[in-house]
Amino acid sequence: MNLPNSFVVSIVSVSLLLSVCLNSPMILGAKSIKDRNLQAQLIIGGLNRPTSMTFLGQDDILVAEKQGMVQRIVGKNISNIPALNLTSIVNSTGERGVLGIASSHVWQNNTDKHDNDSNIYLIFTANVNNTDVNNAGNVSCNVKKCDSTNSVVLSLYHYNYKNGQLVNPTPLVYVPLASNDSIQHIGGAITVGPDNKIYFTTGDGRGCEYFENCSSKVANITDSNGLIGKGGIFSTDEDARRDNYNGKTTNNYYQYAYGIRNSFGLDFDPVTGNLWDTENGPAFGDEINLVKPGFNSGYAKVQGIWPITNYSELFNNPPPGFPKGYYFKNGAQGEINFEKIKNFNGKGKYSSPEFTWNRTVGVTAIKFFNSDKLGKKYENDLFVGDAFGSIYHFDLNQNRTGLNLNDSLSDKVANNDDELHDVLFAQGLAPRGITDMEVGPDGYLYVLLYGANGSIYKIIPK
Repeated sequence: MNLPNSFVVSIVSVSLLLSVCLNSPMILGAKSIKDRNLQAQLIIGGLNRPTSMTFLGQDDILVAEKQGMVQRIVGKNISNIPALNLTSIVNSTGERGVLGIASSHVWQNNTDKHDNDSNIYLIFTANVNNTDVNNAGNVSCNVKKCDSTNSVVLSLYHYNYKNGQLVNPTPLVYVPLASNDSIQHIGGAITVGPDNKIYFTTGDGRGCEYFENCSSKVANITDSNGLIGKGGIFSTDEDARRDNYNGKTTNNYYQYAYGIRNSFGLDFDPVTGNLWDTENGPAFGDEINLVKPGFNSGYAKVQGIWPITNYSELFNNPPPGFPKGYYFKNGAQGEINFEKIKNFNGKGKYSSPEFTWNRTVGVTAIKFFNSDKLGKKYENDLFVGDAFGSIYHFDLNQNRTGLNLNDSLSDKVANNDDELHDVLFAQGLAPRGITDMEVGPDGYLYVLLYGANGSIYKIIPK
């Protein structure tokens, strides 16, 4: 069967395909995790379409829910009063909603707790109508006019955590969507870097989904109005310090990477400080990328390792001998001048993916496991989730600029499910996809699962 293009649709499809339910026993079957020395323990269920989480302390978690709530989880219970209710201003149509939550807190040990007035960052799509957003000031995008009636903006806010509530909302960034019709490919992954800057993703808004030639709208970023806040990775900080990657800085934030179709995952390597991301392809070409400043991921000219010239020529089942992806009328993919395509007329800094799925899995969360609680063999390794409830585990190469891939994956491409055997860490955790993974103050891996009865699992030794 052909997998759907969008994350939301993928989640729905997964729930129909898999039979595991969130009312399963507290410990999942050993077959769910490849390493027989590990198991997944249910921490909490009953969450409503959770998208992201961050820790306040051991057994104390904030969880963002897509439709506008931020819940506080204490132990194995959801607090009676939400930490924040944004339902009156959040637009949650399609892939819009409350998309990411992050904290600047660095954990020292498992007894460490957030103090009052700790920094919490939230990214969400908000309706704006020439009025204040959450009583936090008049909207001014500083990119393109976006404060007209019935506009929707991707909003990044700072909050203080105090006495169980998120208070003192302060807007940091407003990013216009590709158009008010954009309800998919919104992005919304968020993380705080080692430089204390806040990094976040935006999607292309499906602005290029059906056009024959739309590379200039995403890959080359600029038009007569300057920066277009879509299809990239951006950064800001509360002191308004500005760097200038690609000459695309605005008053509020700067562009770190671009040419990205849609991303649900960002994380920094704790050893090198390098940024990595995940990227969703259409019916092929999901990616894991090492993201250096100025990185161009190639979309909409390149997805995965395949060039794109015309969306009308997609073959989900290509002729024998040709890889899945785009097959051109004028010849096989090998006859395309790929080097010329990815040059972007000298305006790009293209870098090929460190890993690509031929058949899209709806790749989502990405997390470096900076702990030895699951054994030294996993310490500082990379974990990646997908929309089908699977987790992949990757070792990095010696200089940590790529993944340590062998045998059939030495070409950095998973051509079929069989080739994923060596990197598959867990599968079938739930009938819904993985939206976030975090390392808790106790040093274990926590996994957030999407759905109307969403849940959190913890990966622990047996």
